[in-house]
Amino acid sequence: MSRASAFPSRRKRGAVQPPTVARRTARLAGGDLPRTVNSPGGGPPLVRRAAPLARRFQQVCAALVAQALAGEDLVQLEYGSLIAIEIDPGRDQRRLAEAMGIDPSNACLIVDRLDAKGLVERRISAADRRSRALYLTPKGKALWRRLRQKTLVANDQVLAPLSPKEREAFLNLLVRIIEGNREHARPGAGRRKRGSLQSVSSKT
Repeated sequence: MSRASAFPSRRKRGAVQPPTVARRTARLAGGDLPRTVNSPGGGPPLVRRAAPLARRFQQVCAALVAQALAGEDLVQLEYGSLIAIEIDPGRDQRRLAEAMGIDPSNACLIVDRLDAKGLVERRISAADRRSRALYLTPKGKALWRRLRQKTLVANDQVLAPLSPKEREAFLNLLVRIIEGNREHARPGAGRRKRGSLQSVSSKT
């Protein structure tokens, strides 16, 4: 065996170097790479586009609210449901699901858990006797009020890098974006359908 064949990875002088991942990606995408923002803390650059930034923002919100609820027998969707019911007492599970942006079956499970904990009660709706109106129990109201200050601090911490004026502007813009895309803000939007990977693999 020759020395060259024994070391196939060794390049000859003057050989063309393989393109870097960035150069190869740029070529495949026609040079249209997304804009990025360098992290002052030395972390990976952030892609300056709505969807990836929204995902990272949601991670920040979820982490800080989870810290506020630490030690409580309550998850974030359950706490959010308490707030939604307190804001609009007497709503049914369908309206609760719409307010929370979750599937009605998930809303049913959440209400079952809150009911079992004595935080929510179901009453026969005056408008439709087949429906059940949701109300917070005295225990549920006391828990919501006790946790309210902690979650307010968590939300303030999320927006701490902004000035008070920037916070108001940012929240106003978020509301406009959500309202302007309400048809897309629905349970399961963007979720891969079951069997999609199998159907794709069967065609290849």
